[in-house]
Amino acid sequence: MKFGVSTASTNYAPHADVHEKIATYVQKNCDYGHDIAKSICTGQLVDLAAEKPTRAVATGTKAEKALLQPGMDIEFSTRMSAYVKREQSLHSNLPKAFAYIMNDCCSDGLKTRLIAIPDYESTVRDDPLALLTAIKTCVHKNARTQCPPVTISTHWDRLLKLKQAEDEDPPSYAKRFEQQLKTVKGYIGSTFTDGFAEQMPEHKAHARKHNAGKITTLLATHVADEDARIALADH
Repeated sequence: MKFGVSTASTNYAPHADVHEKIATYVQKNCDYGHDIAKSICTGQLVDLAAEKPTRAVATGTKAEKALLQPGMDIEFSTRMSAYVKREQSLHSNLPKAFAYIMNDCCSDGLKTRLIAIPDYESTVRDDPLALLTAIKTCVHKNARTQCPPVTISTHWDRLLKLKQAEDEDPPSYAKRFEQQLKTVKGYIGSTFTDGFAEQMPEHKAHARKHNAGKITTLLATHVADEDARIALADH
């Protein structure tokens, strides 16, 4: 169960479910885990200041004070030690929770987006609350904004319109063509591009002449010169 940006082919668990999983994990596996779990659930670091013990002072006669104060001081010292340990645990649990969320609860694609945040190193790293805020922004950002459908058609259109310049040598053009083809395949895979090429009349003719097949068929729509096409296909 991980955070991730759902697509047409990939679905991730609801944000609330992963959030609950994280809170349960840190509460179970961290010292004073309740504090860090509560912080994760509320999005605000718990304020322990209100629970900081104060030293009580005995009242009464001098003899009564002398009798009562040592015991009260021992109780205060014990409670203060526990408070300091709890406070230290809360802050030491922050980077632990961050590492768990980042490494175990984020998809690879989401990790890449998070690390690319401009102030990632200064405001997000080792802060699980800031990380969860950033995750929520990435995950719930409108899918059209993150990966607009026009992006795929735009890259495909660029591929089909990618022509060889008059002064461009075949190897240079081949490199540009292959880079654009790789970009398109990154969005839609090779099945579509191969299928598109296989349906073109030129495919079988070029495949018989040299073992370039589908790539040559696409090149045929771009390069008029037969020798240049062969050079490109064999590049």
